[in-house]
Amino acid sequence: MKRSTIRKIEDILRDYPKIDKYIEQREQELRYPMKPADDNVGGGKTSLEHDIGMLNTLITIDDDKRINALKRQRMIIDDCLDEAGKDTTVIINELYFKKHQQYTIDGLIVNGLLQCSRRSAFRLKNEFINDCAKQLGLYEVD
Repeated sequence: MKRSTIRKIEDILRDYPKIDKYIEQREQELRYPMKPADDNVGGGKTSLEHDIGMLNTLITIDDDKRINALKRQRMIIDDCLDEAGKDTTVIINELYFKKHQQYTIDGLIVNGLLQCSRRSAFRLKNEFINDCAKQLGLYEVD
């Protein structure tokens, strides 16, 4: 797998704990869009404009590509974590989900948080990244 693909998956994994916040922010952007200041003082406007805007907002939230992509990423990572073993989950949580990483893979092994060898730990991490890449459609055959 290309190094750029691995980096992309790692970036997605690092953003995983913040996905719900990103979805909420995007929904807020769609519900309450920035409206330009009205310079037309005394000009007439219809009262139906706001009702149509609310209907368009609801349709837009369901159809928004960014929200749907974030939800898909969250679902795929959840599925990969469900299929992963205990050691893989510990590795992924420590390396990607924590805000401030405390251990490297070697540190996890030395401190007894992993019940596998160094080589197996790197293999588990790489298998998890490959599985995520395949499900996200980013997998490239070398």
